[in-house]
Amino acid sequence: MFFIASKIFWVFARPLNALFVLALLAGLLALSGRRRAAGWLFALSAIAFALIGFTQLPDLLLYRLERQIVQPELPPDPAGIVVLGGGLYSESAARNGDYHLGEASDRIVKGLELKRHYPQSRLIYSGGLSALLQQGVPETSAAHHLVEALYGDTRGIEFEAKSRNTWENAVYVSQLAAAEKTRPWLLVTSAFHMERSLGCFRKVGMNVIPVATDFRADPLRFPYLSGDMAGQFLKMNVLVKEMIGLLAYRLTGRMA
Repeated sequence: MFFIASKIFWVFARPLNALFVLALLAGLLALSGRRRAAGWLFALSAIAFALIGFTQLPDLLLYRLERQIVQPELPPDPAGIVVLGGGLYSESAARNGDYHLGEASDRIVKGLELKRHYPQSRLIYSGGLSALLQQGVPETSAAHHLVEALYGDTRGIEFEAKSRNTWENAVYVSQLAAAEKTRPWLLVTSAFHMERSLGCFRKVGMNVIPVATDFRADPLRFPYLSGDMAGQFLKMNVLVKEMIGLLAYRLTGRMA
């Protein structure tokens, strides 16, 4: 139920969708004769659109989120490496039997880099079907194809294909880690996603050390304007979704 509710809620909470709903509501108010209220709503949606699309406000807010967790020194002999899914498009794997790198593909690259540095450590790639209708193949299928294409085999990597969200990543990986979960594990995910991920894995009793990657915020440059409206809205999507996720996970006791 939590998974389904979160997916439905995000359809309306996505910033561009939310602004469209505000503008639509303003239009309905204008048609009903409430012109003053309609004017305020139109102005609010226009200002929000301009701030998100044409300034570096998304970069500023996302930068702060990405730097919440300080990178500690890595241990000499970790039990394993956990790479959270999100960097590969499972839909493409389902259509083409191949892999398709996504925006967060830094995650799997960093995981493979760490595996080379710690060849004796286990590597678990965790990512199933995150789509609401659960059609297609899990993301681990694309990861499997990618690793085989690079190395000719799976390099002993373990693939956890049941998880649909961050909480389930933690639950199913902790089951695979079993008796070793109190030893240090390196947790690889996007910088904006690290705070929530750490909270979930520590909640299930795993001793995880953050290894953040996939930093998205651009450096702030005077006069703090942006010509990439689509890119800025994508960053705001990431920020808003993660802030909602942090709040929901804390309220439902899914974070330590």
